[in-house]
Amino acid sequence: MIRLAYEIFGDGPTILLVHGGAEDAAMLAPQALALAATGWRAVVYDRRGTGASTRDGWPGGGVDQHADDAADLIRELARVPSAFGGSGSASGSGSPSAPGAPGAPGAPGRSGPVTVLGFSSGGVVAMALAGRHPDLVAEAIAWEPAAIGVLPDGAAAHAEIMKPIEEYTARRPGDWTGAYHRALEVLSGGTADLTDPAVIRSAVNAEAFVRDDARLITSHPFAAADLPPDRITVAVGAGTSPLHRLIADRLAEWADLPVTTVAGADDHEVHLSRPEVLATHLAERAARAGGPVS
Repeated sequence: MIRLAYEIFGDGPTILLVHGGAEDAAMLAPQALALAATGWRAVVYDRRGTGASTRDGWPGGGVDQHADDAADLIRELARVPSAFGGSGSASGSGSPSAPGAPGAPGAPGRSGPVTVLGFSSGGVVAMALAGRHPDLVAEAIAWEPAAIGVLPDGAAAHAEIMKPIEEYTARRPGDWTGAYHRALEVLSGGTADLTDPAVIRSAVNAEAFVRDDARLITSHPFAAADLPPDRITVAVGAGTSPLHRLIADRLAEWADLPVTTVAGADDHEVHLSRPEVLATHLAERAARAGGPVS
């Protein structure tokens, strides 16, 4: 039985944050605080296999397993009263939900589906969550989703990216930090600063990055029917990379997903470097709609 560690910040409509590769719940706390300051009940959690969450059946289940885990957590949150800085753990087996399933929002304590904000590979999980559990999700916002698998040549592109990483793991089995550094070098074209404090901090999640995010999540082969346009929004920064722009354009054309550009977001990891950017974007969007944050 999987147990997910989570923490709650603030009160208001619930927004569930799904971390990306080499990240964890603690790294998303500043983003959660920024969202809480604008009226959200922001929840961060360690995905299965990361941080304080357990590793039962990990990492074999890939994206669908993570989506089902998040659905179990949403059901748990429906029963948890708001408390700034509250924390806890949720248990579940994970499975697709049907409308009206016991424990879904509507149970005592909270009602209604939640907003989900997933970052990079966490955005891939957020999209799968919206497709597999649409009754639990009001909107899944996928921030620059690393969904290489949706590209027409996605399998080949993913294999090309992974080749030097897998060669490293074959030579140095168990050296997950080294494999993570090799991945950063590949993805940055050799410009990654491996002495950056953020890179050093992220290395604690290196094994999960390589075994789960890099190998499984980013290659997930969605079908267009898996991605409901009325539940998913793709968000990119004004300075997004060519790869993330290509993925966003593909999701718009192939799956008819809406894509929004966030002004002032010039960093793929803006949720870590400047958490106020996305918090302000969501607050301004709500104000234009003439309502509360959600």
